[in-house]
Amino acid sequence: MDTITSADDLTVEQSVSTQIRRNGSFTVTPIAASAEADDETPVTNDNGSFADALYNAINQALGGDSANQFMCLTLPGQALTPEDYAYDFRNNKPKGARIESNESKLANKLFTPCRLVGADNGLTLPYQYRSALDLLSPKLSARVAEAKNKLRRLLMAKYPYDFGDDQQKTYTLQEVYFKLYEDWVEAQKDWAKVQKDAKDKYGDGTDDYYTWYETVADSYITGIDEKLSKVISVFTPNDMKILEGVLDSGSGAELQEARQMLNDTRKRAPDGGCVYPVSFYPTNWFELLNTSFTPTDLLKDPEMLAEKLCTLSTRRITLNAQIEDLAKLVPSDEAIENAKTRVEKARAALKTKQDELIKNYASGAVTVINALLDMAPLFGGGKVPNSIVSKLSDGRMDKKTLEELEKKLVNGLTDAAKAQSDYIAAAGELASASEAAIKNKSLTELANIISPLRTELKKLDAEIDDVKLKIQISSANSFKNDTGEKGNDESSGETAVASGSVPDGYTRVFIHQSASSLDKKSSSSSSASAESYGVNFFFGGYSSHSESQSAAFNNFSHSENNEIDIGMNIAKVSIERPWFNPGVFALTKDMFKLTKSNVSPAQHYAKVDDARLREMAKESNIFPCYPVAMLIARDISVRFKFASQTDSEFSKAVENHAQSGGGFLCFSGSKSSSSSSNESGVSMRSTGNSITLRFTTPQILGYYLECTHADDSVYIGDNDNDNSAFTTISAFVDSYKKMLESMNVQKKENCDA
Repeated sequence: MDTITSADDLTVEQSVSTQIRRNGSFTVTPIAASAEADDETPVTNDNGSFADALYNAINQALGGDSANQFMCLTLPGQALTPEDYAYDFRNNKPKGARIESNESKLANKLFTPCRLVGADNGLTLPYQYRSALDLLSPKLSARVAEAKNKLRRLLMAKYPYDFGDDQQKTYTLQEVYFKLYEDWVEAQKDWAKVQKDAKDKYGDGTDDYYTWYETVADSYITGIDEKLSKVISVFTPNDMKILEGVLDSGSGAELQEARQMLNDTRKRAPDGGCVYPVSFYPTNWFELLNTSFTPTDLLKDPEMLAEKLCTLSTRRITLNAQIEDLAKLVPSDEAIENAKTRVEKARAALKTKQDELIKNYASGAVTVINALLDMAPLFGGGKVPNSIVSKLSDGRMDKKTLEELEKKLVNGLTDAAKAQSDYIAAAGELASASEAAIKNKSLTELANIISPLRTELKKLDAEIDDVKLKIQISSANSFKNDTGEKGNDESSGETAVASGSVPDGYTRVFIHQSASSLDKKSSSSSSASAESYGVNFFFGGYSSHSESQSAAFNNFSHSENNEIDIGMNIAKVSIERPWFNPGVFALTKDMFKLTKSNVSPAQHYAKVDDARLREMAKESNIFPCYPVAMLIARDISVRFKFASQTDSEFSKAVENHAQSGGGFLCFSGSKSSSSSSNESGVSMRSTGNSITLRFTTPQILGYYLECTHADDSVYIGDNDNDNSAFTTISAFVDSYKKMLESMNVQKKENCDA
């Protein structure tokens, strides 16, 4: 496996080396500007921006299919759920209306033409495509129109002919031709029917059939040839096909065909809109949205879980206190009195044990102690690791109180934990007895109050048990010695963000950058410059961050020795639209435009650069580009590595943002809208001097966009000398009308004759 260059080798003017490996992996490693890479394709990172390095790494791993395509990263990504797009394609079952609607919404978004965007621009491809078609009108060549009218005059010219009734009448050329042509075709049909009847009578391929055929074939074939001779004596079928081809030729019909295809394909949706079906390739793309992460990969820090347990424990104490107060309002019976007695004794015993740990504590210390008592049985001898104690005490206790508490904890928490467990059990008995008494005495108002509290308490107990189990599993994987201190993370950057083997259809990408690159503005075209670097970019485009988050980000990114590693599996999913024909816009040289707006920029470009993107992004262009493929990512891991110990403020800021489902960089941390889980889509874990985020939700990181062909049409109101060869629609109509009037006069003369 390739190694990752140390952050010490980084310079502000850095380049990024990339290499596709045989196992489908793609590594991006910062190297010194003067380094040589004989067999590698360099990606220049002009200003050392992390956004540029990320963009270049992904783009080189997948790339566009033509010089007119470019990748557009969204900030953050769009969460996906396979169930929203799954159907039984293997048995050729139809997608169903819901799947078609979901796919249409996914594939037909439009984006501001740039390399980094915050979201789609609210426009959709079908409607902008229709607007672009309606903007154009075909040019009508005066010379071609005149030539076609001459051909029409030829077909409608006088042609006297005797059809065998000894009465020569005057017809038009086309009337004579098509009558003779129909006779020829009818003779062929008659001969075919005679042959079929003979085959049914004698049997196909039998001696009797061959004898019959030799007897009658000549007369039928001679009759057919005679009728063909009459046709070609007037006009040959090939000559007529040439005339048909000329009369049917001409640009402009493509516009109406495109509009008609768009109208015929659309389907009405219940929301009042229209669904325009699309196809994705590979067809089983939704099956690729699983995760390669193992349960071990997604283990959370014991400290993070302890923080959650602390909140739950505090809530449980509050609920128990509320239920105790309500129990005082219930008429006493023997069961209630016994339960009250047990609660009072258990509470007194718990307070005694708490006082033995620390006296004269503040309210914050009480919260910490309650959570520690819940966790004590999870660790041998009740020795809760110091890192968990420090995490829980952060912001709740002063340093002196914490030091005093840690000394008391040396002797263990087992007895105090048992006292708390006894108190919780006694409080539960009192709640049960009170609820039963309320029910027996039909105390409706009290029942309406205490029943919801009991339901919430049961749910809370189950959640606490679940968190305790997770702490046990996670701590067994995190703490490596008897002192309770965490082991060091010695893994390399790639190993830390690896996720097993590369799934079929995916390419793995590794990125290694200095943390200082986060605070450098992207040199790429972006729809929002504030999102292309800095704290907004770090928190996934989330601009409403707090001052503490900004300070934490600054501390992390302003250190040249802090690093970032990213590993992910990416794939390209192509989009096909049977109703969409962008080739129409390659014919705009022979079209007028009805307004001064453009379909796309008029200038022709050889490649996609920032100057072209800026021109495309102008409001005068109504359809500058469109998506041709989606960029799918899964198994995303991001590691923030510190030169020394993990910064607590940075860790806290990342943790809070992750728990709320917030995104990081261009990765979404939220679950998709159809997910029923309350968990965030990103899992955080800190080990030694690093923080690792694993994004469990597959997501669209962006789209590959195709530039619409240059708009070569001419505004119909311009006085352009080049248009002298073309006629206006009104002039064309007048010319055709005169021709028809001339033909009508000719027909009248024929009838009079």
